[in-house]
Amino acid sequence: MSALTLLHLTFVGPGKEPATVEFGPHLTVIYGASETGKSFIVEALDYMLGAGGLKEIQEADGYTRILLVLRLADGQTVTVSRAPGDNKVDIHSGDLRALTAAPPEQTVRHSAKSENNLSRYLLKLIGADGRNLLKNQRGDLVSLSFRHLAHLCVISETQMAAPRSPVLTSGQSTSATAEKSAFKYLLTGQDEQEGPKGSSDVEKKVGKGKIDLLDQLITETRDSLALEANETQLQEQVGRLETALTSVSDATASLIAERSSLLARTRALEDQTGDNRTRAGEVQALLGRFDLLRQQYESDLARLHMVAEAGNLLGYFRTGTCVFCGAAPEHQQAGHQLHETTQLQAAVTAEVRKTTELHTDLLTTIEDLEGQLDSLDSEHGTVQEQTEALRRDLATLDERLTPLNADTQSLLATRSQIQADLAIHAQIQRLEDLKASLTSTPEEQPPARSDGIPAADLATFESMVQEALQSWQVPGDNRVTYDQSTAEISVDGRARHSRGKGMRSVIHAAFSTALARYTTTRDLPHPGFVVLDSPVLTYREPHEQDVQLTHNVVEHFYRGLLSDFPSQIVVVENGDPPEDLNVHATVYAFSTEGSERAGFFPVQAES
Repeated sequence: MSALTLLHLTFVGPGKEPATVEFGPHLTVIYGASETGKSFIVEALDYMLGAGGLKEIQEADGYTRILLVLRLADGQTVTVSRAPGDNKVDIHSGDLRALTAAPPEQTVRHSAKSENNLSRYLLKLIGADGRNLLKNQRGDLVSLSFRHLAHLCVISETQMAAPRSPVLTSGQSTSATAEKSAFKYLLTGQDEQEGPKGSSDVEKKVGKGKIDLLDQLITETRDSLALEANETQLQEQVGRLETALTSVSDATASLIAERSSLLARTRALEDQTGDNRTRAGEVQALLGRFDLLRQQYESDLARLHMVAEAGNLLGYFRTGTCVFCGAAPEHQQAGHQLHETTQLQAAVTAEVRKTTELHTDLLTTIEDLEGQLDSLDSEHGTVQEQTEALRRDLATLDERLTPLNADTQSLLATRSQIQADLAIHAQIQRLEDLKASLTSTPEEQPPARSDGIPAADLATFESMVQEALQSWQVPGDNRVTYDQSTAEISVDGRARHSRGKGMRSVIHAAFSTALARYTTTRDLPHPGFVVLDSPVLTYREPHEQDVQLTHNVVEHFYRGLLSDFPSQIVVVENGDPPEDLNVHATVYAFSTEGSERAGFFPVQAES
């Protein structure tokens, strides 16, 4: 069979320094610090091999094309060119490393509905186009897709340590039969042929029309999906969104609490300002009234002084009718006017004294009120300054809240879309379940199909997995068994899913490398390369009785790949490989002591 060889993966964009990684012909190791793009390389490879989407990262901003160069079995090279988020894929002959205006030799699409799609193009390159897989236990067939093979040769960190079998990576029960059939095809080189099928209850009870209607509904419902992701991926995205929403909500809640406190203080100051102005108005009103009273007192005093000084002018001392009591002269006693004048003088003096005292008290009161008014005005100025400071603080908080609110709305919109797709997936599953429930046992059963992997082939493969584990110095006898009904792998009688994360990863790595070695030595179809993300991760679950991977296992893992692996392999790890590995392999160190690269993407100079 024809095998493919990865030459390089390159991101290019206008005015951007290319981000590239060259793959060695045998072993390539990419290691170093987290957040340097190692796992992104694996995701980008999967994307270029037909995965539906590629996550957006800040470092990739401005890069408009991704180039994956493959060497074919006949020595020719082709460049697969795809833009992030685009279903159109251009194929160029030769090794392309930069943006080009030259038209592609071929354009294919990432679409299951198109005959001219990326999957069929890649299958043709490895001589596996036109093969069929078993879709379900009724005997229906489905065309082999390159995606059925990609998950067996490009394994992400999540897949590597997942409890699910390496064969059943989608996690969907409806895909399990086809995934097991793809594994059987790689081990045997024989695809599925049309065979006898069981009849359905629809044909027996209500006719074939209902199942056709269900198929149409399932197809239309699946077409309404907005995102190219399965339920497991969507659930993982929802989990990440919930975490992001919690973080944003916590930050927003903290700012809102602070804003509420500022608003409460602002309202208290506004109430204080209102009370201040009300009191100031009352004082000003009193001052106005007291000023009128002062003027009245001063007018009274002036009149009293005038009365005291103008007795003669008023005729108090002339003979005649008494100006005080109106008595005629003949009726007046001697000294009558003098007596009345003395009483008038005393009355005027007393009234002046009384009015003067009142005037003095009034002036004191007015002075006190003016002092109160000055204090109220001073207090009002201070409160106004405090209010303005609080309003500035509120404006600053609002500026900080605006992007958080925008992020929240964006996350909520994305979550709503994902939840809508999850609901559609659930509806599809219900339709599939309804369709399956309509199937009944026919009166005459068709002959049984022989769908299993031949025992001899399976035993050889199990032996190769065991040899890989033993060569890596994994503790134990490493006896490997594969259960065809569940697709579960067991080592020394213990199922892989019951192991800790570290052992699940190393067993998955042994499975994938053994599969590549098995197909290569028997000239069976296989993409020709294996990409492993975090295969020898050292990890141990709390309180779990599991084998702790040692540095000895890690070193023998790399030694085994160098000495006894006939295909191309790419390993992505955090930990350092053996120091002398770069003599025999292509090694990239990202953000480690003495390394030449900070990460996959070049460090961009700030403008």
